This record gives sequence, C-alpha cells and structure tokens, in this order.
Amino acid sequence: MDCKKETPAVFIAVEENAAYACPQQMELAMFYTPWQEWCSVYEPEVALERGTVFPGLDKPFIGQEAVPNV
Repeated sequence: MDCKKETPAVFIAVEENAAYACPQQMELAMFYTPWQEWCSVYEPEVALERGTVFPGLDKPFIGQEAVPNV
C-alpha cells in the first residue's frame, strides 16, 4: 500500500519561523500535529539522561514545584 496515495492529508502554508500553525477550518475533535523541523540534537549521553535527542522536546517534569503548598 502506498500511504501517500491512500492516506488523506491536510497541508497548510506556515509562516516562516512560526512556532505552530493550525488550519482555520478544522473539524470538531480532529487533532493537528505540526511537522517537527530537524534541528540540533543532544549528544548521546545527554539524550539518554534527558529522555529525548531534541532540545525542543526537552520538557522536564516539575511535579510538586508546580503545585502550591496547601
């Protein structure tokens, strides 16, 4: 099966340097995931420690730091 021919896709124009873009006429409950652009990557040792090779996806879990003490 040729996925490019069998799978419908929506492509939109994205402004240069835009962090994300979402189609204006998206259907209710339809998701949209922007294309990830290739960028610099972590060294293997750092990537294993951080859980990702991409610095842009490095979102540390802050846990209790985000919840005020009650």
